[in-house]
Amino acid sequence: ATKNSVKILAEDPDRFAQGYFVYDSHKSGAETISHLRFGDTPITAPYLLTSADFIGVHRFEFLDKMDVLRHAREGATVLINAPYDPADVWSHLRRPVQQHILHERLRVFTIDASGVAQRLGLGPRVNTILQTCFFAISGVLPPEEGVRRIRKAIEESYGEKGRDILEKNFAAVDSALDHLHELAIPGGVTSTEELR
Repeated sequence: ATKNSVKILAEDPDRFAQGYFVYDSHKSGAETISHLRFGDTPITAPYLLTSADFIGVHRFEFLDKMDVLRHAREGATVLINAPYDPADVWSHLRRPVQQHILHERLRVFTIDASGVAQRLGLGPRVNTILQTCFFAISGVLPPEEGVRRIRKAIEESYGEKGRDILEKNFAAVDSALDHLHELAIPGGVTSTEELR
């Protein structure tokens, strides 16, 4: 999905986009960190982001064991795939995560993308759902234009896999925003749990 997002963003002649990926060597439970940058000036070299305006957490358990938010700049937006009701997400975040959200005044959105994917028959594939949320939250494209370009990318990426796969992914795009919620951030840290 991030590779498709790079293509979608770079379609505009006045915008430059680049993706840079850090892959884990483990096969099971592996993590991939995708660095997506874009702007109106050319990007001349690949480099890792050290100050991010948007962080997407595709697996909630990553928040339990690593400092995923360490590169979030003050006021950044965070999108979390959480298997919890939006009202319960805060209570499941560990103390350092809550502290970081409060200290950096992060804006946090949550969606049970895994649940949505399961209900639509996509199994564990949440990329299309989270990609739709990214474009909706970031405002980098008008919402209708973002959806149109995502649907076009789905056709290009999955077209050979059959109409059924296409329709499931289109349904994921169409239903994603109905399940997206902005987290109500309380005034203080409530957890005593540390990172594993």
